[in-house]
Amino acid sequence: MSKQASDHKETVDSLNLDNQTQPKDAALSFQKINTTTSLGDDVLHAVQKNVMEFQVKHTSKNTDKEGITALYVRLSQEDTLNGESNSISNQKKILDHYCREQNYTLTRHYVDDGYSGTTFDRPAFQEMLAHIKTGKINRVIVKDMSRFGRDYLQVGMFTDILFPNFDVHFIAINDGVDSTKEDNEFTAIRNIFNEMHARDTSKKIRATWQSKGRSGEKLSTNAPYGYLKDPTNKKNWIVDEDAAAVVQKIFSLCMDGLGPTQIARWLRERTILCPSAYFRAKGIKYPATPPANPYQWSTETVSTMLERVEYLGHTVNFKTRKTSYKTKRFIYTDPSEWKIFEHTHPAIIEEPVFLIVQNIRRSRRRPNRYGDMGLFSGLLFCADCGGKMYLCRASGFKKGQEYSICSTYRKDRSLCGKTHSIRTVVLEELVLNNLREALHYVSAYENGFIQEVSNIRLSEKEKELSKMRDTLLQTEKRIVELDLIFKRLYEDHISGKLSEQRFIHLSGEYEKEQETLKASCHTLHKELKEHEKKKTNVGKFVKIARKYTKLEKLDTAILREFIDKILVSAKDHQTKTQEITIVYNFIGAFDFNRAIHQTKNENKHTKVDVV
Repeated sequence: MSKQASDHKETVDSLNLDNQTQPKDAALSFQKINTTTSLGDDVLHAVQKNVMEFQVKHTSKNTDKEGITALYVRLSQEDTLNGESNSISNQKKILDHYCREQNYTLTRHYVDDGYSGTTFDRPAFQEMLAHIKTGKINRVIVKDMSRFGRDYLQVGMFTDILFPNFDVHFIAINDGVDSTKEDNEFTAIRNIFNEMHARDTSKKIRATWQSKGRSGEKLSTNAPYGYLKDPTNKKNWIVDEDAAAVVQKIFSLCMDGLGPTQIARWLRERTILCPSAYFRAKGIKYPATPPANPYQWSTETVSTMLERVEYLGHTVNFKTRKTSYKTKRFIYTDPSEWKIFEHTHPAIIEEPVFLIVQNIRRSRRRPNRYGDMGLFSGLLFCADCGGKMYLCRASGFKKGQEYSICSTYRKDRSLCGKTHSIRTVVLEELVLNNLREALHYVSAYENGFIQEVSNIRLSEKEKELSKMRDTLLQTEKRIVELDLIFKRLYEDHISGKLSEQRFIHLSGEYEKEQETLKASCHTLHKELKEHEKKKTNVGKFVKIARKYTKLEKLDTAILREFIDKILVSAKDHQTKTQEITIVYNFIGAFDFNRAIHQTKNENKHTKVDVV
C-alpha cells in the first residue's frame, strides 16, 4: 500500500474511531476546517465573476442605455428683480455650454417660469420627477442649488434620497455640486442659506403687502364676479353690467326664500355661465379652471357671493392669509381682522338688502318632508327657551290646521315646560295686520317715528353697555385678586406653612378659575367692541317701508325685508291670550299699535277749534 493510501486509511480510521466514542443518537457535529492555506487566485476570480453576474442580473437600471440629461431651469417673480443673471435664457446658455463640454448629447430642458423655489408643486419639475421615476432620466443639471429649490429639507430629500435611489447623477454647476464626487460637504449649508434668502424675501413681500392693504389699495389679483378692472387704472373696479345683473338676481332669489342649492339649480336651468367660464369667455385670466359644464354653478360659489361685502362698494383686505411662505395654502381670517375701506367702487347691492340676506343666511331655512318651506320658516323662535319653532303638518291636514311648535318642547318637555305653538293662519293674519299698522304709522308720522325709535334704542343700548362694562370690570378685578392669591400661596409654601400637596391642589383650582375668567374677559371685550359699533339705522327701515303703499298678502320677500325674527310665548289659559313679539330689521321690537293710539290721543288733546 502506498504512503498516500496509508494516510487516507489512517484518516478514515480516526474518523471511525471518533464516531465510535459518540452516542448513537448524537446530533451532527461541527467539523473544524483547516485555514492555514492561503486564498488561491482561482477562488478569488471565481467569486468576483459570480458577484458581477449577480449584480448585472439584479440591477434595476440598464447601465448600457444612455438616459436623458435633464436641464432644469426655474425663475420666480422675485428673481426677475435681480437682472439678467437668473433669466431663463441665461440659465439655458450656461447649461447647454456645460453639456457641450462634458459631451452630454441627449438633453432636454424642463422650464418653470414664474414659480417660487419654496414649493415643488411646479409643472415642469413634476414632469421631470415623473420621468425620473420611469427611468427616462439618469442625470439632472441646474445652474445652482437655488434654481433647484429654496426649502433645504425638501432639496435634501431629493438630492440625498430620491435621486440616489433612482441612480440619478445630480450637478449644480456654479456651486460645484456633483453627486459622483465626495466633496459636497457644504451643500447642506448652502441649501439652508438659500432657504434663509427665501424667508427674508417673503418677509419683505409681506411687509409691502401689509402696507398696501392698510393704505386701502385693493389686494385682490382678480376683480370679483360682477366687476371688471378699469382699463385706465387697473387698481379700480368698474361694474360689469351683465354679471352684476346675475349678482342682483342671486340676492333677489335669496330674499324670495331660495337657498344657495336652489339658486345654483335655478342658474343652471337657465344656462347662465358660472364665474370661471364667464371670465374665460371674456378672455380674462381667472385662477379657477372652468368645469366641464360651463353652466355648473356650485352651492359654495353662490354662498360665497351672498356674503361678499365688496358688492356694497367696499374694499375688503386681509380676508385670507398664508399659513407659511413654503405653501400656497390660504386660510380664512376672522372678520375682526379684516380691513374695510368704504365706498371705493360702485355698489351692486343696496346695504339694507345685503343685511337682510345675512339675517336669512344666519337662520337657515330647510324644506319639510313634503319638499316645501313654510312662510315663516327660520323666523319663529320660542320666547322662553329660544329654540327654533318647526312647522307641523300632515297629508290629511286641511287649510288652517298646520301649526308651528317649539323644537325643544317637542324633543324633551322637561327642557321647555310649556307648550309653545301657533297656527299658521293665525300668525299670518296677526303679522299682516301689524305690518299694515307699521306702514301706516311710518307714512303718517315719519319724523316722530324716527325720533322715538332712536330714543328707545339709545336707552336700551346704554343699559346693555353699562351691564357689560360692569361684568367686565368685576372679571378683571377678580383676575388681579387671583394673582395676589397665587403670590401668597407660593410664599406660604416656601415658608413651610402650606404642604406641597395642598399647594398643588389650591394653585391648580385657582389657575383653572383664572384661565376661565381670562377667556370670559376676552369674549366680553370683543362683544363690547361689537356692541358699541352697532347702530340703529331707522332710516333703512323707513326706506323699505316707502317701497310699499298697500299690503294685500304676505310673501317670503316681504317678511324677510321687514322682520328679523318672531318670538312666540306660551298661551295663557286663564285669559286665553298669547303674546307674539315681532322683532323688525334695523329697529328691533316696536309696538306700532300702541304708537298709533298714543299719537292719536296726543293729537286729540292738542287739537284747537278754530271759530
